[in-house]
Amino acid sequence: MLCRTFDQRTDFFQARLWLLAIISSSFTTAACWAQQQRATSPAPPASPIVVPVVEEVFAADGNRAPDFAWRDGDGRRIRFSELTRNRVVLLNFWATWCGPCRREIPDLIELHHQLPSDKFLLVGISLDQGPNAQEKVRSFLEARGVPYLNLLGDVRLADAYGNIMAIPTTFIIDRNGRIVERIVGARTKEQFLQSLRKVLK
Repeated sequence: MLCRTFDQRTDFFQARLWLLAIISSSFTTAACWAQQQRATSPAPPASPIVVPVVEEVFAADGNRAPDFAWRDGDGRRIRFSELTRNRVVLLNFWATWCGPCRREIPDLIELHHQLPSDKFLLVGISLDQGPNAQEKVRSFLEARGVPYLNLLGDVRLADAYGNIMAIPTTFIIDRNGRIVERIVGARTKEQFLQSLRKVLK
């Protein structure tokens, strides 16, 4: 399952995000229903959720994942490459309006809890747009008890990662910062683990 995005630069990135739900044969109706039930009954988050905005995107260096920067809740500038150094990363592009994105979030939460934080990092990039996008994403994450880092991205970041045209799109990045796999469409926890185990060894 995935949601399509379309590049309409006349309205920057907002007009690019149009929802077209596509039913994938890889998921049964029962599995999707079960994931939806988990998504609507979350545990409350341990602390208030902050959704930083990506401020700067850097040019890609060879086959390394494009770097980008944001400021945390204390105003400190953080670079993706520094935060993720020596860790395997699952970088997930998504949006609150995307059904398949919402359905895979419970599995991503389980991955976050299951894998050791000194070896693995999960980062979400919301492509929601509009004047209230940051608050919309924050409320969405808080209501579902999403514990992993999420940032608010834009067309610059989507383009840097290969002109993303459908979400969810997920990148598996190794300890050296190289993209080893691009996954388009929703996946289950076990499917993500199959990809991650190859680089977590």
